[in-house]
Amino acid sequence: MKKKLAIVIGALVVIALGVVVVQNMQNGQPDRPGPAKSVPVRVATNIPITGPLAIWGTSIQEGGSMALEELAARPGASAVIKVDWQDNQGDPSTAVSLLQQQYMTGAPDVYVSGLKPQAMAIMDQLVEKGTPNFVWIFDLAINQGSSNNFRTLVSYKLEAPVYLNYVDRVKPKRVAIVYIQLPHSAEEFDTVVVPGLEERGIAVQQEIYDFGHKDFKDIAAKVKAFGPDLIILNGFQGHLVGLVRALRPLGLIGDGNVIGTYDMIDAAKVLAPDEVEGIRVVAPRFETRPTEGKAGPWRERFQAKYGKAPLYIHAYAYDMITVIHDAATRLTLPATKEQWINAISATDAEGITGPLKFDEDGDLMTPVEVGVYRNGALKPDTAD
Repeated sequence: MKKKLAIVIGALVVIALGVVVVQNMQNGQPDRPGPAKSVPVRVATNIPITGPLAIWGTSIQEGGSMALEELAARPGASAVIKVDWQDNQGDPSTAVSLLQQQYMTGAPDVYVSGLKPQAMAIMDQLVEKGTPNFVWIFDLAINQGSSNNFRTLVSYKLEAPVYLNYVDRVKPKRVAIVYIQLPHSAEEFDTVVVPGLEERGIAVQQEIYDFGHKDFKDIAAKVKAFGPDLIILNGFQGHLVGLVRALRPLGLIGDGNVIGTYDMIDAAKVLAPDEVEGIRVVAPRFETRPTEGKAGPWRERFQAKYGKAPLYIHAYAYDMITVIHDAATRLTLPATKEQWINAISATDAEGITGPLKFDEDGDLMTPVEVGVYRNGALKPDTAD
């Protein structure tokens, strides 16, 4: 009797399991586990959301958050990304503390660090941990020899050749370079731009200033005394605003004799149209050609969401999250650090800023060109 009862119970269990399998198949669910695409991707950020560099951190957060929302809303979205937004306040010691706190709660899949001093304070630790690290640093060669660094931002690696190409175009005999006393600026000018100018037989004046420099009249006077045919300006937004306002009253800014770094785009949002008229700038095509490719519709969506026009920082942050999401969809999650690095390296997609494809150093070779300000608007320099 007991044996018959056991047989009956066993048969019922088999039937019940069969019903579950059929129901799962009818619901489009497999009868065995597949790739764990629903496992959240953990991204930890360590960026300056407050403090003197807050324009960078807030823009990274806004652009990244918009990408998270839009990617999650796509039909059939298969990767869930959770971002821990942390503010290092532009302070390297705070950046170190944040890193330690973030890893105490479990290692993230991907890390995001910036800007220069803060990212450098934690870079060696991230190399040791092997976590893929998106760096928000301009440095020319920051990723050379790195095994885990990636960059979706424009960089001096892209900028320096544009300066020299512009020099070949306008053929100056005397060039004044005004730049901030920071390692990444010194590297660009000391190792690439100045040697390139000297090879061309051009006389060079270098005026270097500290981060806290505010009154640029003294530097403007020195530049005027040198009598340059071309002036190259480098610094952050506030520095470039001060430099333009010191140089123009001395008649040192004409049409095409001043070219600035990427941050001139930010400075132009503070300066009046007549103050930036005729100034050239090394700029992403996202800025000089705002309706090209995916940029036009994206700008409209950004304006509707935030009530303001996007900076190029917003767009590169959006593309950074896009890269992470794209890599996640090609992985079986959770994935190892090595698998993450390989997947990100293999990215080949189209983003807001252009092609999303990395070179051998992990740098996004985003398209840049010379732009010119006309009536307050940045346009492609058609002679470029």
